[in-house]
Amino acid sequence: MQDNEIISMLEDRDESAIAQLVLSYGRLLRSIAENILRSSEDAEECVNDALLKVWNTVPPVKPQSLCSYAAMVTRGLAINRYNSHHADKRVHNTTPLDELADFLTTGETPEDSIEAQALAEAINAFLAKLDADSRILFIRRYWYCDSMASLASRLNISENNLNVRLYRIRRKLKQHLERSHLL
Repeated sequence: MQDNEIISMLEDRDESAIAQLVLSYGRLLRSIAENILRSSEDAEECVNDALLKVWNTVPPVKPQSLCSYAAMVTRGLAINRYNSHHADKRVHNTTPLDELADFLTTGETPEDSIEAQALAEAINAFLAKLDADSRILFIRRYWYCDSMASLASRLNISENNLNVRLYRIRRKLKQHLERSHLL
């Protein structure tokens, strides 16, 4: 079923739209949540929360890409759940988001929102300059939060080689953001 058909069903408040959404994008949403939360039970709850949020926000929101919208909602909820689970704990495991945390921040004020928008535009410009393999690697690691092992397996390279490639991409991103006066 096409995105526009599912969106129409959501707008008509047809409950079978949720089933169609799960059929079309359920595996992707679950993968995103599991990659961030590292728990199938938490991931399942997160996906259910994301489906509810999509149900409650379409309409008034009419996303151009339902897949991207549902993935964004799932990712945001998974990150919030991860942060709340690890708020006061000393966790020694690093997540893909921790690797970028040194120079990516979020804020609550209008000025922070403007800075976040500028940062998003700068990252998009940076990604546009990368070769396709590096861009896919960056997005798989830092958007979908794929594990190092699964990425190394997917690319048929060692985890050490993957670590070096990601380090170089992060270093280039940092230099790009410094040149853009965002750091």
